[in-house]
Amino acid sequence: MRLSEFIISNLDLILVDWVAFARNQVPAAADMDEAALLDHGKLILQKIAADMRRPEGEAERQAKSEGNSLHASTSSSVPSRSHARQRERQGFDVEELVSEYRALRATILRLWSAASSDVQVDDLADVIRFNEAMDQAVAESLTAFVAEVTKTRDLFLGMLGHDLRGPLSTIGNCAALMQRTRPEEARPTAMIVRSVAQMKALLDDLGEYTRHRLGGELPIDRSALELDQFAQDTLDEISAINNASGLELETRGDMRGEWDSRRLHQALSNLVFNALKYGLPGAPIHIVLNGVHPHEVVLTVQNSGKPIPADLLANIFDPLVRASSEGNSELSQAAGANLGLGLYVVRQIAIAHGGSIAVTSDDSVTRFELRLPRTGRP
Repeated sequence: MRLSEFIISNLDLILVDWVAFARNQVPAAADMDEAALLDHGKLILQKIAADMRRPEGEAERQAKSEGNSLHASTSSSVPSRSHARQRERQGFDVEELVSEYRALRATILRLWSAASSDVQVDDLADVIRFNEAMDQAVAESLTAFVAEVTKTRDLFLGMLGHDLRGPLSTIGNCAALMQRTRPEEARPTAMIVRSVAQMKALLDDLGEYTRHRLGGELPIDRSALELDQFAQDTLDEISAINNASGLELETRGDMRGEWDSRRLHQALSNLVFNALKYGLPGAPIHIVLNGVHPHEVVLTVQNSGKPIPADLLANIFDPLVRASSEGNSELSQAAGANLGLGLYVVRQIAIAHGGSIAVTSDDSVTRFELRLPRTGRP
């Protein structure tokens, strides 16, 4: 009997044997009942059998060997994808998901070979087709499983960042009250206020990261803004909070435009904190606002010190990417620095404004250049 026919004719036998096999092979299955273990098994096998019956060319064979079948549906309701999402919710890890497919493959081939000792020429082709179809199902399951794990993680991070704001605000308010009522303890309360500000910056970056990962666009609320005064106020705030000195601002040209002041405050703060953390200690940080172009303003943040490693430079704006830094400066906790999210958030803010961010780094200087169109795109 051809393998595809054997699968359809013996679905129940295969699934019962597979459940018994999987229960011993997959730790997460030990306490699951039969209905939970069977899950989408029958639908997966029916899809595999149908795939084996369909005529197949060399291009499709190659694509399926790589888990990219040309005939594969992109629907989320494909049995292998539904099965992966269900297994993730049931507590399986990715290794257990793969071992479950390995058990299914072994069960079918063992039962089929035991059903007949008469080997035909077509049997080898059937095994090849079966393995290709099974590999495609595994690839689809893994893609859906990883996406589900990632979504769960991002939801957790988003909720964590949101829920931490409440107690953090309480700490900040109590510290501010102590500054006013107990001036003799100005030094420790000032340290608390600085730490709260740094934690808030980190939570802001975490919130933007999770919002973007979950498919939300970065909201922009444009209003008329004078960038020179805005930048000076932001730098004064950074200096006051972090005892940072040597922040030099240079402006030229027209500073008027329409931008989201809250987002630009976040972007400029992240760039300056990054320069303070990785720049040469004690060396000045140069911030330049160039408004000579009629359609955009270019913000540059430049510091001296060690160059960004070449292998890091290409991915510096990706999330969770960060360079190592020497020492344990309190600034290392600022602006998402310990999560590697600060520069990622800057790029998202630039994109939301219709602009761009770029970086150059050599032995003399590291320079970040943020280009901001004066008005939004139509």
